[in-house]
Amino acid sequence: MKTKMEFIEKPQAELAFEDELIDYLQHLGGTKQWEYRPEIKTIPQLWDNFRTILERNNADKLQGKPLSDQEFAQVQKEICALTSPFKAGQWIYGVNGVTQVQIQRDDSNGGAPTYLTVFDQDQVGAGNTTYQIVNQIKREHVQAGAPNCRFDTTLLINGLPIIQIEEKASSHDPKEAMNQMQQYASWDMYGDIFSTLQILVEMTPTDVHYMANTDADSFNNAFAFRWQHEKDSSPVYDWKEFCNLFLSIPQAHRMATNYMILDNSPKHNKLIVMRPYQVYAAKRVLEKLRNHTFGTDAQEVGYVWHTTGSGKTISSFKTAWLAARLPNVDKVVFVVDRRALTKQTFEDYQAYDPDYDPESTSDKKAGIITDTANVRDLKRKLSSTSTKDSIIVTSIQKLAKLSSSASFPRQDKKNTVFIVDEAHRSTNGEMIRVIKNKFPRSAWVGYTGTPAFEGDLTYKAFGPLIHAYTIREAIADKNVLGFKVDFEHTLPDDEIREKVLPAILAEHNPNLSEGEIDDQIARMSSDEAERLVDSGVYDSNPHHIEKVVEDIVTKWRNRSKEFRYNAILTTHVRGGGSSIPMALAYYEEFKKANAKLVEEGKQPIKVAVTFSWSTDNGDNQYANNLGLRTAIKDYDQTFGTSWCQDDLNVDGYFNDVMERLADKQREGEKLDLAIVVDQLLTGYDAPKLNTLYVDRVLAGANLIQAYSRTNRVEDSEAKPFGRIVNYRYPTISKKLMDEAISKYANRDSANVQEKLPIDPDDLSSVLAEPYDEAVEKTKKIVDEIRELTDGFARTPQSEETQAHIHQLVQELNDNVGRLKQYDEFDYDNPDKLYDDLGINQKEYEWSVTTLYIDTTPADPANPVNPADPEDKPLLDMDSLHFRVEHISDVRVNFDYIAKLLADLINAVHEGSDDVEKKYTVLKDHANAMENRKQASRIIRTADAAKSRELEETQNLTYPVKPEHVLNIVDKYTEASQRRQILNFRKKWGLLEVTTARELIEKIIRRHTKGASDLNQGSEFERLYKGAIMSDGVACYYQSDAEDPEIREMSRLQYRNKLHEALQNFADQMTKY
Repeated sequence: MKTKMEFIEKPQAELAFEDELIDYLQHLGGTKQWEYRPEIKTIPQLWDNFRTILERNNADKLQGKPLSDQEFAQVQKEICALTSPFKAGQWIYGVNGVTQVQIQRDDSNGGAPTYLTVFDQDQVGAGNTTYQIVNQIKREHVQAGAPNCRFDTTLLINGLPIIQIEEKASSHDPKEAMNQMQQYASWDMYGDIFSTLQILVEMTPTDVHYMANTDADSFNNAFAFRWQHEKDSSPVYDWKEFCNLFLSIPQAHRMATNYMILDNSPKHNKLIVMRPYQVYAAKRVLEKLRNHTFGTDAQEVGYVWHTTGSGKTISSFKTAWLAARLPNVDKVVFVVDRRALTKQTFEDYQAYDPDYDPESTSDKKAGIITDTANVRDLKRKLSSTSTKDSIIVTSIQKLAKLSSSASFPRQDKKNTVFIVDEAHRSTNGEMIRVIKNKFPRSAWVGYTGTPAFEGDLTYKAFGPLIHAYTIREAIADKNVLGFKVDFEHTLPDDEIREKVLPAILAEHNPNLSEGEIDDQIARMSSDEAERLVDSGVYDSNPHHIEKVVEDIVTKWRNRSKEFRYNAILTTHVRGGGSSIPMALAYYEEFKKANAKLVEEGKQPIKVAVTFSWSTDNGDNQYANNLGLRTAIKDYDQTFGTSWCQDDLNVDGYFNDVMERLADKQREGEKLDLAIVVDQLLTGYDAPKLNTLYVDRVLAGANLIQAYSRTNRVEDSEAKPFGRIVNYRYPTISKKLMDEAISKYANRDSANVQEKLPIDPDDLSSVLAEPYDEAVEKTKKIVDEIRELTDGFARTPQSEETQAHIHQLVQELNDNVGRLKQYDEFDYDNPDKLYDDLGINQKEYEWSVTTLYIDTTPADPANPVNPADPEDKPLLDMDSLHFRVEHISDVRVNFDYIAKLLADLINAVHEGSDDVEKKYTVLKDHANAMENRKQASRIIRTADAAKSRELEETQNLTYPVKPEHVLNIVDKYTEASQRRQILNFRKKWGLLEVTTARELIEKIIRRHTKGASDLNQGSEFERLYKGAIMSDGVACYYQSDAEDPEIREMSRLQYRNKLHEALQNFADQMTKY
C-alpha cells in the first residue's frame, strides 16, 4: 500500500537530462542570467525566497522595516486567491503593466495602505528583475487520494513560478510530460504559490512543445506548439535551440507577459500564448514602427501575410496594443472593411484587452479599446487624449467619409498608426488615398490572409511584405485544418453533351450539321464543354436548386457529424443580376425539405437566409425585402427571438445568425445552415462551422477566404477537415481551386507577380486524400491489429506491444470518424465500410472498446501493488474519455445485456464449459454501453458470478431469467457497497459508532467525485465525534481500529486522516 508522504521519484536518465538543462540555462547569453537555487526544494522555501525579493525590490516603500509574518500573509492570501490561470494572468499584468499587492502595515492604525510592486513590464530583462531556476520542488497532495509529487524544473521571475518544464528521456514521447502536467492540474497541484504559472513546457532532448497554462477541464494537447525558426517557419526540435530562442532572457519574460493574451470572452476566460509566427510578425512590425519617422518616411510600413484562420486577430491586436505604448505613437486605429465586422472585431479586441474588466465600474478597468457608433463619434475619439481611446476600432467606410469632410482638418499634429484587417479589399483606390492625405503623419500596416498579388495592389497600399505564414505551413503545424473538397454536378455530363451543348452550338453556328456538331462535342474536353454552358442553366433554375437541396439533406448526417457542426450555403448569379432571389428560392426549397423530414419523423435542418435590406429602388426590392421579413419571422418562431416586430431589426437578426452559427449565443439552440450571397465569406470566425456549400464560381483570394471559413481547429477527432461541396462547373471549379491553393500555399507568390506553376505538393498538403486512399490507409491499421492480436482473439502480454496497439486503436477510431464524414459512407448500409476495411462488426467493437481499455497504460506516477487489494489505481478507468466511433449504430439494449448475464449465471451454476466465452461476450457488450456506471455494475456482478461469489451470497432461483437480472445486479451492488463500508468502519475504528453506517451512506449518496461535500449536513463532524468518544480507557478508534497506525494517532491526526480517507473512499464509491 502506498505511503502518502512518499514523493514520486524521477528516473535517473531524466534527472541527468534535467541537470544538463539547468546548467545550460545558467549560461545563456545576455546581461541577465538565470540563477540556479538548488537549496530551494519546498513550498515554504519558495515563499521565503519570494518574500526576500519582494522586500528587496520595495525597500523604499518598506522604509527599512521588513514584512512581518502577518503582513506577508496578506500577500500570500492575494496570490493564493488566483483560482485560475486567467486570473493569474490578469494579476501579473496588473494596471498599465505594473503588478502591485496591497497590504496594511501592522503599525498603520487603519491608515493608508502600502502598495508593493511585484512586476513592472518596463523592467523586462532589466532593472531589479530577478530570474531564478528551481527544481524537484516537493508538492504535497491537495486532493484526497492523489499522490505527493515533485515538479521537474520551474523558472521563477521575481520569486514567483512563471514557466514550468517537465522533462522526459529521449525514448519517451514529449506528450507524456504534458499528460503529466494535465494530471497535476486535475489534482489541483497548480495552486498556492504555483497559482502564478503562465506557460507549460514539455521537453525531451529531441522535441519540445509549449502551451499556456489552463484548467484541467480545458487542457488540450492540440494547443501545445513547437517553436519555429523565423526564416522559414520550420519547427525547432532540439532542446538547446529551444532554450536559445524561447527560454533566454529577456525572451522568456516577454513570452510570459508581452506575448500572452488574456481572452475575456463571455463563455470561457482563458490564457493564450502567442505562436512563433505571431511573435515574429509582431516584433518585426514594432521594430519598423519604432524606427518610423512620422511625416517624413513613406506612410506604407508593410503588410503581414498570415493565412486565414491562423489567428490574425490575436496577432493584430497584440501589435496594436504594443504599438499604442510606443513613445512615438499617439493613436492606433484598427480598420476593417465592412461595417458588419466592426462589432465582431471590437468585441474580440475588448475581450483581449488586459485593462478591461466587464464586471468593474472603475475607469481604471474600462480598457483602452473603443469602437465608433458613427462618423461623429469617430471624429471625437480621434481628437481625444484619454487612454480609453488609445485604440479605435472602426470601418474604412466611416474613416473615408470623415476624411472626405471639409470640416475635418488635416491631422498633422498626431502620429497615427493604421492597422488594416484583410488588406486585400477596399484599401485600394480613392478611399485610402483620401484617408492618407488627411493623416500625413501616419503609418500603415496591413494584415491579410490573401494578399492581392495581381497588380501589386497590397504592396501599393501597404508597402513590402513584413512576415509570411502560408496555408501550407499552418496546416503542417495543425493550426488550421486542410480541406475535403467535392465537385458535384446537378447536370450529368452525358446530359450536357446530348442536350445542352447541341442546342448551344446550333444557335451559335447555324450552318453546322448535326454530325459536325456531334463531332465537335466528342472532341471537347470537360473543361471546354463546361465553358460553353451558360450560367443560366444554374441561375434560378428550380430543378438545379431542388437537386442541390436534396444532396445537402441526404448527406447532412455525414457532413455535419450528425448535427454537431453547421454550414453555409453561398449562391451567386452571373451577369450582374441580383442573387437575392436565388438565395430566397433556396430558403423556400429547404422549408419544403424540412416539412418532409418532419413528416418522416426525422430531425429538420434549422435554416436561415441573410442579406442586406434593399434600399436601391430596384425591380426586386419589394420581393427581396418581403422574403427577408418572412425569413426573419420564421427565425423568430424557431429560436424564440423577436427581430420581426413592428420595427424590423435586420442588424439584430444578422448578429444573432452570426452568433448562433459560431455557437456564441448565450442561450438557446444553434443554427444549422445559413444561406448567404456574400456575407460571412470573409473575416468570419466560427470553429463549429465545418461545411461550405458553393453554388457559384469562386477563384483566387475569394476562394481561399470562403473555403477558410470551414478550417478552424475545434476537435481534431470530430472535425478532421473543412468540407467544401461545389455544385457548378466541376472541372473549371477544380482548376480554379488548384490555382488558388498553389498561389496561397507558396510564399514566393509575394515576390513574383506572374502566375506560378501548380505544385502537386501544395495541393496534397492542403487537401484531404480521396476516400479510397483513406480506406486503404485504415485497412493497413486493421491488418496490423489483426496480426498482433492473433485475429482479434487476445490481448498481447508484452507492454511494448500493448502500447503500440493502444496507439493503433486510437488511429483506427480516428480514421473511422473521418471516413464517416465522406459522402461515400452510407449510414443506411454501414456494413459496406466493415467489408472495405476487412473487419466485421464484432471484431471492430472489441478493438475500440475492450482492446483499447485492456491496453491503456498504467500511470507510471502511480504504480499499483497487485498483492494489496486496497491499493487502487488513481486513474479511474470508468472516467477515461475515449469517444468510440461506431461504424454502425450500436444500441446496447439492457434487455439483451440481461439475457447475457442470466446465461452466464446459469452456465456457472451448471458447470458449463463455455463460461469463459459467455463472460467475454458479456464484457464486450457491456464495454460498448454509453452508461459507464451501469456497465461497471454489470461487469462487477459478472465477475462475482464467475467466481461463484454471487451464488454463495444470494439465494438465487435457477434457471435465472433475464427479468430477474436487474434485481440481482442491484442486490449485489448494495451488498458490495455495504461490505466496503463495513471494511472502512473496521479499519477506522467506527464499528461502535452506532450511526456510522447511516452517516457514511448519506455522505456517499450525496457525494460528487472530487467535491468537498463531506460535511454539508454535519455528517463528518458527527462521525468524528462518535469515534473519539471514550469507553473510560481510550477513544473508540484507539481501541477498535484494525490498522495499528490509526490506533496510535492523536485526535487531531485522526481527524485529518479520517477526512482524507473518507474523501478518497467516497470518490471510489461514486462508481457504485
